[in-house]
Amino acid sequence: MPSIHPILLFFALITLCIKPAHSAFYDVTGMVIESVAQNEDDEEAPFDIRASNKRHKCGGKSSNLFRVYNEHNIVSNRKFEMAMNAMLNKFTLSVSTHECEGKALTIERMRISR
Repeated sequence: MPSIHPILLFFALITLCIKPAHSAFYDVTGMVIESVAQNEDDEEAPFDIRASNKRHKCGGKSSNLFRVYNEHNIVSNRKFEMAMNAMLNKFTLSVSTHECEGKALTIERMRISR
């Protein structure tokens, strides 16, 4: 049985460790926002984003509902402004997602692009 060269094995392991971390930073890209809504009246209330071109399988069916939480008002307001700017100016969002919450897929990070 041929042996694997140690340097080749080292680089293969490094590549496997780095690539998933980098590619998972924004796992949904090019999201076009259809609507933004805040359905709860609470200090730390989440807001919902509906995408016109991205869907997921949360809740067992195809859904375009994404939910943004943040316990810090400044960060929450900044994310809300980013979502609104993307919708009003026809920019796209790239987001990293966390988990399903009913029919919504929760968002951790977001980036706005032209």
